[in-house]
Amino acid sequence: MKNFIKIFPHIIIWTIALLVPIYLISREGTFDYKPYYNYIIRMGIFAILFYANYSYLIEKYLFNRKFALYVVTNIALIAVLVILQTFVSECMRPDPEVVQSIEQGMRKKPPHMGRFPEGKHGGPPLLMRFIFDYVSIIFVIGLAVAIKTTIRWYRDSINFEKAKSVQLEADLRNLRSQLNPHFLFNTLNNIYSLIAIDQNRAQDAVHRLSNLLRYVMYDNDEKFVPLDKELTFTQNYIDLVKLRLSANVKLNVLIDGKSSHDMIASLMFITLIENAFKHGINNGEESFIDVSILVDPGKGVLCTVENSLVEREENMNMEEHNSGIGLTNLSKRLDLLYPNRHEFIAEKRTNSFFTLLRIDFGKENNIL
Repeated sequence: MKNFIKIFPHIIIWTIALLVPIYLISREGTFDYKPYYNYIIRMGIFAILFYANYSYLIEKYLFNRKFALYVVTNIALIAVLVILQTFVSECMRPDPEVVQSIEQGMRKKPPHMGRFPEGKHGGPPLLMRFIFDYVSIIFVIGLAVAIKTTIRWYRDSINFEKAKSVQLEADLRNLRSQLNPHFLFNTLNNIYSLIAIDQNRAQDAVHRLSNLLRYVMYDNDEKFVPLDKELTFTQNYIDLVKLRLSANVKLNVLIDGKSSHDMIASLMFITLIENAFKHGINNGEESFIDVSILVDPGKGVLCTVENSLVEREENMNMEEHNSGIGLTNLSKRLDLLYPNRHEFIAEKRTNSFFTLLRIDFGKENNIL
């Protein structure tokens, strides 16, 4: 069926090309076969030239950048076709006696109904016919190149989109595989710190952790998850981490939008919040973390996280390196999932580190 669909337009075009001249020649009530025979020969030459280029020469030489060989092959093909046209025309030349009989009959008719007046040609000049044939040949070859190039471009664009989609899935799986162990490592560190403070609260934290891991490993297996579940997960994570905070740490959290029915890529906010808790608090001195997540239903979400700068001499280089990996992975995910529909800012200020994440759910950048 696919092959028929491909050749059907060719059948229609060539049928029209062969039938229209019959109508034009015979519309005065008579039909002169000689010009139609010449027309058929010319169309046959054009058809051979078109399909030789369309089916073989363009793919073999032109697309492989063998331009000289492509031109030489076409010139040779045209020469062979011209010789073939001359041979066929000679074979189809009518009998001289028949022509003489027709000529005698036409002399009896008024000049305007038969032959051209004496001294005038019955067709266009030789030079004009040569130019017309040359232009026609160039047009046929150009048409074949244009159609073949368009089909190839369309096919390549489809293949490119498929390859891009496959690469997107692979990159997302890779980023998620990097994100999940990183999240687990930091959370276990939080519980380890809590055990020394309060064992009962540590047990509750383990229960909370199991719920968090269930979400990370199973509930968010899809590329996009309900926004209300993502916000609930984020709130639970903050509640788990703040169990080990001292009174010196000021934690302000505002999460508005848990009733939203929008969808969002999973684990979008946790990297920013992890980074703030890891680098922004010190239980022995004054420090702060401000988290704000605001949802505009149907339009987008805005997340801002700001934390104080706490310097730790030991493992400082390693922590900064790990933090950079998390933010870099988040930036990659945003580029893959929300191209031209997000804004991500991470900047170190005088006394704080500030991150902003804005995601547009719609087509227009008119959120928040």
